[in-house]
Amino acid sequence: MATAHSYLQKHQQHVAELAKFVDFVRNSKIESYLEIGSKFGGALWAVSNVLPKGARIVSVDLPNGHWGRSDSELSLRNCIDQLKRRGFDAHLFLGDSTAQPIIEAVQKLAPFDCVFIDANHTELYVRKDFAHYGKLGKYCCFHDIAWNNPTPPKRIPIEVPKVWKEFKELYRNEAEIQEIKCDVNHNGIGIIYWKQA
Repeated sequence: MATAHSYLQKHQQHVAELAKFVDFVRNSKIESYLEIGSKFGGALWAVSNVLPKGARIVSVDLPNGHWGRSDSELSLRNCIDQLKRRGFDAHLFLGDSTAQPIIEAVQKLAPFDCVFIDANHTELYVRKDFAHYGKLGKYCCFHDIAWNNPTPPKRIPIEVPKVWKEFKELYRNEAEIQEIKCDVNHNGIGIIYWKQA
């Protein structure tokens, strides 16, 4: 059951992969971070622990959406409030990441050092999120690049691997590609480093 402080326990990520991603953020000296799809705020909170005080942190999430949770909004709001108390320049936008008002609001806060896309996992929306946010930062990261499981009945498919495979080929000459994988057929984090960003 979710609580007002679920962000402290519910990372919604593979533990080892999240740890490696946090190390990547630390070692890359990230000072501004955009997360598309934050759910309870657990990954956002974990990343914040290695960001410098005053860093800009922006979250976009759609509670009660296809990939959202009806009980996640309070936790995410509390996470953002706590980040502000800790001295971060934290912003939360609740709504569809592909909606023009959300896109414009986020773009006003750009650029970012790192963008993490973990919202609607269908091909159409992964492509839309990338089109709107993927080049707002030096790094663009995707969650669930390694997913390879059948879609359960009445569930929406996870199609990130298809898009990720294409992006790796498409951008191989203008970016450095890195992958974090600790689990077979699940999870996985893909990182694109724009060489000219």
